[in-house]
Amino acid sequence: MFTYRFPSMSTIVQISISQELFANDLMPIYKLFELIEDTCSRFRSDSELSRLNQHVDKEVIVSSEMFSILSDALRFFEETEGIFNPSILSSLENHGYSKSIEMIKGKELAVTPPSSMAAISSLPFILNESKRSVTLLSKIDLGGMAKGWVIDRAALLLDRLGYGFINVGGDIRIFGTLPRTLNIGIESPFAETTMISSIQVQNGALATSTTMKRTWRMNGEWTHHLIDTRTGNPSKSKIVSATVTAPTALEADVWAKTVLLLGKQAGQEWINRKGVQAVLITKDGDIWRGGE
Repeated sequence: MFTYRFPSMSTIVQISISQELFANDLMPIYKLFELIEDTCSRFRSDSELSRLNQHVDKEVIVSSEMFSILSDALRFFEETEGIFNPSILSSLENHGYSKSIEMIKGKELAVTPPSSMAAISSLPFILNESKRSVTLLSKIDLGGMAKGWVIDRAALLLDRLGYGFINVGGDIRIFGTLPRTLNIGIESPFAETTMISSIQVQNGALATSTTMKRTWRMNGEWTHHLIDTRTGNPSKSKIVSATVTAPTALEADVWAKTVLLLGKQAGQEWINRKGVQAVLITKDGDIWRGGE
């Protein structure tokens, strides 16, 4: 297998493929990731998302990529009954996540969140299919979801060149037909580089959501980026790491977050209904494996 790496979306993109790639093969992949950062990064003041967030309650014509991602976001909002809701940006900012994670990870922030936060339950935006426009009802964040979206598009491009997988910060999508099952190690949320479980996959995708990596301190206490829309605050779920398989990287990303936010019992029920594989790790270190 040939391996290629490049930085994007505050992480490393790794491509493992059966055939050697050349500059003209890789350039469309680079451009695709750059396009999605230009479209969906809330940390770039000139991104399409940043401009869109400045026009809440106003109808705005958006790019085809943004409209596609927003359409998927609305579908997941409905599928998860609001557990997944991109209207979490104000809550993230109120809890200190207003800069790229590299700038705040592990640091003590001089930010005081509001004494109380409301549930985030309303529809995030209204789409107009014929005009390809959106009307935001509140500011939105599309970070993790945009990553899954671009991984799937990159996999379609790579599928024409060979077989293998693309790994973006632990979110993996297989393309082509692998000659053998891929054994993917599950990292301990309590000790990086320590593998405590694994999942075997031969097609589709896998994603991990955890409250233990993107962390910082506020008022002397650790907090994280996964907002529970039922409270408007960082999740208090007993699950601290959820790894989930799915047909696509986009679904895997959203489902992993949903399972973690739902908590142990409801999360396990979600996995059983979906009929996918999962490894859930609780704050006590218990490991639950589902879908095998």
